[in-house]
Amino acid sequence: MKPKGLSKTILITGSTSDIGRKIAIRFAKEGWNILCHYNSSRAKAVELKKVLIKYGGKHELLRADLSSKNQIQSFKNKLDKFNIDVLVNNAGTYTVSKYFSELTIEDITKTFMVNTFAPMIISPYLFMRMREHGFGRIVNISSIAAKYGGSGFSMHYGCSKRAIEGLTKTLAKEGAKSNVLVNTIRPGVIDTEFHKKFPKDMQKRISMIPLGKMGTPEDIAEMVFYLGSERNNFITNEIITIAGGE
Repeated sequence: MKPKGLSKTILITGSTSDIGRKIAIRFAKEGWNILCHYNSSRAKAVELKKVLIKYGGKHELLRADLSSKNQIQSFKNKLDKFNIDVLVNNAGTYTVSKYFSELTIEDITKTFMVNTFAPMIISPYLFMRMREHGFGRIVNISSIAAKYGGSGFSMHYGCSKRAIEGLTKTLAKEGAKSNVLVNTIRPGVIDTEFHKKFPKDMQKRISMIPLGKMGTPEDIAEMVFYLGSERNNFITNEIITIAGGE
């Protein structure tokens, strides 16, 4: 285990999303070094780094298009120079809203590249290094769509998130004896820009939530911090749903 007092480093994919940003800030407040992955949102990434610097620590921006197998590989190679203690697989995409019978191979492939294949390449690579060091935490961000299957218009998204939950189980079993703890968080309806991309009757959707409200990115960030930090020393191989009772 890394001696207490030494700074630790976390890699967050999709750090410019609403949830990714809050996760980064939460860890920065505790003195962590943050590696912020982003793709197209360069301005948001730069702005996030300015916020993180206020809390001290070292923070770097790493760009990669995780829908490209070549860029996934080059991104993995970039990680060689960093000693990464925690990985949060937060990057995700839901690029098309089509009824499942209308999905093309390209639609499905792009979704799985970002949501599943990239984590399945990056996570094992960092996992092996974490195991050598005797400490590591991996938190995979899934979706309540993996629990309920999503609608007929989000089959590809729900299936891709279900797959990352399988990755969690494999790595958790392999890492248990080496203090590498791996868990999944399933966010429910969270108040983010994500829902604005695919308009729907949000009031009707919110009415289905027992608590009668959407969650916040901070709700997810707090759980990620607990699972990803040294505070967590006995939780692994779990799927934790944060969905207001759904």
